[in-house]
Amino acid sequence: MKKIAFVFALFIGLGFSAQAQFTLGIKGGLSSSGVDVKNARNTINQLKDADNITGYHIGVFTRVKVNNFFLQPEGYFATSGGKLEQTNVQNSTVNELKARFNRLDVPLLVGFNFLKVGRVQAGPVASVLVGSKIGDQRIKDYLNKTDWGFQVGAGLDISNFALDVRYENVNRDYTNQGSSFDLSNQQVIVSLGIKLLGK
Repeated sequence: MKKIAFVFALFIGLGFSAQAQFTLGIKGGLSSSGVDVKNARNTINQLKDADNITGYHIGVFTRVKVNNFFLQPEGYFATSGGKLEQTNVQNSTVNELKARFNRLDVPLLVGFNFLKVGRVQAGPVASVLVGSKIGDQRIKDYLNKTDWGFQVGAGLDISNFALDVRYENVNRDYTNQGSSFDLSNQQVIVSLGIKLLGK
């Protein structure tokens, strides 16, 4: 985290010395997300991805642009998850459960502008867990509080509006009294931003 802060500060310092463009705005949107469960250990329940669910996010973004390159840190509240098929290996009963994650996400994206309105970007995202459930069970205490993932995507800037479409993957480890499995939360995110300062 300290390295990221240092790179961010260095980029801003170099950017302002080269008359960089600074943008500040708000953003929000919807996502379609699913959950892959892998490496299950010491559990009587098998979980597998059944379907996607719709989530949302709302927050702020900044952008520091130097020539056609930019750094874009963001911060927003987000919901994600997916539907899971649960099979009890002892009695073969099958249930459908919904996994939900409430998170504070902080992506740090590096990107390139092209054709004046187009953008491509990618980078890491820190995801802080606020709340989580699988079915009726609260599982926040059995997951890491902070996990890392990545985002990659493209966008358009038209006037004071910024439209983005991204793919995101965040991995989490579940551990509870000897049983454990890996959760991969994948989503496609569509968002609309409004620039309040800058271009």
